[in-house]
Amino acid sequence: MEDAETFIRDIHATDAINPDCWNLECRDVNFDRVMIALLYGSWNARVSASIDKLPALISRMKESNPEMKNFAFASVKVDTDDVSYELSVNNASEQKFGLGAPSELPAIVFIGASSTETSGVDDKNTNKLRVEPLYLSGAKLDSLLSCIPIKDDGSINDSDTLLKSMQAAWSRLFDSAGKLRPASVKKNVVKTTISKDSEPAIRIFIAGDRSQVGKSSICMGILGALLKSGKYSPSDLAYIKPATQCEQTQLVQEFCKSKGIVSCIPIGPIVYYKGFTRAFLRGESGETSEQLLQKASDAVDELAVGKKVVIIDGVGYPAVGSITGTDNARVAKACGIKSSIPVDNPIRIPAPVLIIGKSGVGDAVDSFNINATYFSHKNIPVIGAIFNKISLDGFYSLQNCKEAIEMYFNKFQPDKMTFGFIPEIPSLVNARDNLVNESAECQLNYAIESAEAFVDQFMQYVNVDAILHAATQANRTYLQNHMATSSEILNATPRKRLAEEPSNLILPNNHTSIASKNATSLPSTNNVSLTRAQIEAMATRAGAAGG
Repeated sequence: MEDAETFIRDIHATDAINPDCWNLECRDVNFDRVMIALLYGSWNARVSASIDKLPALISRMKESNPEMKNFAFASVKVDTDDVSYELSVNNASEQKFGLGAPSELPAIVFIGASSTETSGVDDKNTNKLRVEPLYLSGAKLDSLLSCIPIKDDGSINDSDTLLKSMQAAWSRLFDSAGKLRPASVKKNVVKTTISKDSEPAIRIFIAGDRSQVGKSSICMGILGALLKSGKYSPSDLAYIKPATQCEQTQLVQEFCKSKGIVSCIPIGPIVYYKGFTRAFLRGESGETSEQLLQKASDAVDELAVGKKVVIIDGVGYPAVGSITGTDNARVAKACGIKSSIPVDNPIRIPAPVLIIGKSGVGDAVDSFNINATYFSHKNIPVIGAIFNKISLDGFYSLQNCKEAIEMYFNKFQPDKMTFGFIPEIPSLVNARDNLVNESAECQLNYAIESAEAFVDQFMQYVNVDAILHAATQANRTYLQNHMATSSEILNATPRKRLAEEPSNLILPNNHTSIASKNATSLPSTNNVSLTRAQIEAMATRAGAAGG
């Protein structure tokens, strides 16, 4: 097929925006030039396998567009390096040029260039390029590309949805004579991307599908991997556990100390100490859900100043803390980035959630789904999972589990990613006990050595760069969706607006008001606030074992 000869796989983004580098099918000065670029990331496994179907798709498009002469088409792996990533995701502006890739990849963009203009990649010339994207979500495009039916002769049977979207993008960019349409006048619109200057810290919330699944170890692994990558210094990183049930010294705390990560808060403002839950329900703890969440929010905001990555460690499984209105989902929302837009009503973007799962296949996937659903139901983005403590041998070996689980995610969860599968490391099994029960220097050194061994293993099995990228993309998607939803509700009729606006009645956000509604069934404790020592003493006398 002749179009296959003009297709180039995985060109650099700098070549994609430089018409001099385009492998044009022909060079006719009567027609302007276009590059059709498929943008994807290394995590888009299905797309990588579908790229070779593109020539057949372009051939079908040419049949309907005879004016499509001076064209080239290629794929661009956006995360090849930092330059490629920046060029791919930035939007075009007066200061710099970018392809404006949407928050969810893959994506297809049409890059138009006049046949009479000089080329190059300086600011003067790139500002003369025009970019039009396909208006398809990444998950939809991923699905369409993987399902393109190829006939024996290399042509395709049918791909109406994808072809129509490509035709629409072409028509927005070129007229029937194959000339670039005039650029539309730019309106004063609110930018919906997140500025790295205004919020440099990527915040990631680490959640578990159960207690003791290894959340804190994963936090330690991410921090250690970032340090060993050479891209981050200790002063760039931060760790916090905003809510906890355990106040004992944790290995991640000692690891941070040994690596010079001074921005480490192992015990945050929300502590489920003995007797806390019942005292809270009786109104004796002295703080409401909102006040506790605000403390967590303030702690993370303060910690994030001047940082590049903040790792937020969850507690137990997702619903832990729900009885006090401080479950992991609400904490993740409270600890996210505070956006500066929309200007009239700034929002807080929830910290994207990375779920740590168990070993196995069916049980591991089922557990992931039920826990991911808990967050998604509360509109908290889940970027994917790391599966931990997997055996290296047997039917449930790491390789067998990895193959099956990745197959499931590629087929049924294309918008989420499996970032890694970690084998069980014997040296870490008793590291916590060694640290807690023995204070001798040799025991502490042993624990740190075990942590180092874990980080080395972690780097072999987990794609940390993909985690950071997915978290950044999740933030952009959340903000864009919020802006779109807000605009739809604002423009809706009063009846439709009432139906679509979220109701406070269905959100368990105010436990104080719930308690006040049931005041007749609770002890009369208005205006009574007890200290933690008093609450714990009363709980101990009553036989309490925990919070």
